[in-house]
Amino acid sequence: MLDEHVLSGRKWGENSQPRLTLVIYKMSGGGAQRVLSIIANHFAEKGWAITLMTFDDGSQPSFYKLHPSIQCVPLSISRQQPNALSTLLMYLLRPIILRSAIRKNKPDVVISFIDLANILTLVATVGLSIPVIISERVNPAFHSIGCFWSVLRKMVYRWAACLVVQTRDVLPFFSTAIQKKINVIPNPVLLPARNEQNLDKDGSKKILLAMGRLVDQKGFDLLIKAFAKLKSKFPEWQINIWGEGEKKTYLENLCKELSLQKKVIFKGMNQDNYTVMKQADIFVLSSRYEGFPNVLAEAMACGLPVISFDCPSGPSEMIVDGKNGLLISKINDEELAKGIQRLMMDESLAKQLGKEAKKVTDTFSMKKIMNLWEKVILEIINNESKK
Repeated sequence: MLDEHVLSGRKWGENSQPRLTLVIYKMSGGGAQRVLSIIANHFAEKGWAITLMTFDDGSQPSFYKLHPSIQCVPLSISRQQPNALSTLLMYLLRPIILRSAIRKNKPDVVISFIDLANILTLVATVGLSIPVIISERVNPAFHSIGCFWSVLRKMVYRWAACLVVQTRDVLPFFSTAIQKKINVIPNPVLLPARNEQNLDKDGSKKILLAMGRLVDQKGFDLLIKAFAKLKSKFPEWQINIWGEGEKKTYLENLCKELSLQKKVIFKGMNQDNYTVMKQADIFVLSSRYEGFPNVLAEAMACGLPVISFDCPSGPSEMIVDGKNGLLISKINDEELAKGIQRLMMDESLAKQLGKEAKKVTDTFSMKKIMNLWEKVILEIINNESKK
């Protein structure tokens, strides 16, 4: 537990503000990028000096809107290289280039998001006397990064000043020494202020909504197979899947095999989850594993009835089965189909679950979560100043 005196115990001058350097591979439309943009924007609005370093070349702007005071520094050290020799050279140069950029920036603390970026940031900052906060954004027990990177992670994560994870389920994966440096900080639920009466819903359609990258982790194949079992009983329903990814062609072919081309709609990327969610009737999270499913929390905050696999980790920390949503204990399409059918057939249950789901905003409010981040950051800066 962090003491409140940390907030006033800073060693820098009264008129100065903390300098943060944030590191991530790229600012694409993912959950980790969304949370990093929230953190960056929040502290930029407080007057902190924020620098955002990415490994790409900056040719693609951030998917999420950033505060105008944030300095964006693309390092052009991504993995996409023209040949094997260039790739090997870039692997060797990457921590050196990152180290030079961080040293030039002179931050009070560095915050890195996602496993491989965490490893490279810790290697790059050896000997710089700059504390590094790293953050795992998925459950590492279920997300392979390869033997080499796994060994390196075990070695270098001990160098971090703090490791931020989203749920307590992640703790057993790490050694006792690393667990002592862990802070559990969930993601905030952040919704734009909108007049809900202006969002007209098409009453002729019933929509199952799903969101996320089109990758195996998200389990959209299980959702599609589950829906195939229900299509004849519920012809008025369709699935809208928002997201892009490497499994799109596979999923489209699966829909053809199951004669669902007109019933499963791949909508692409989206920047306004709120509007999309207000058009839906049920939200489904079909992930095989998660870190902290942002879209599930957002759907609940919108008052949607939600159904999710009880996967590791995150859903069980938001959903109380039968009270504010449905949790499916077995990760398979048959059990998911049963849960979906239950909500399709019982509108009163769906309405009650959606009403209770809205209360998630009390637990994961922007103010509460940002206060946790601020306490961690200021405590680490304060500890560094005492050395």
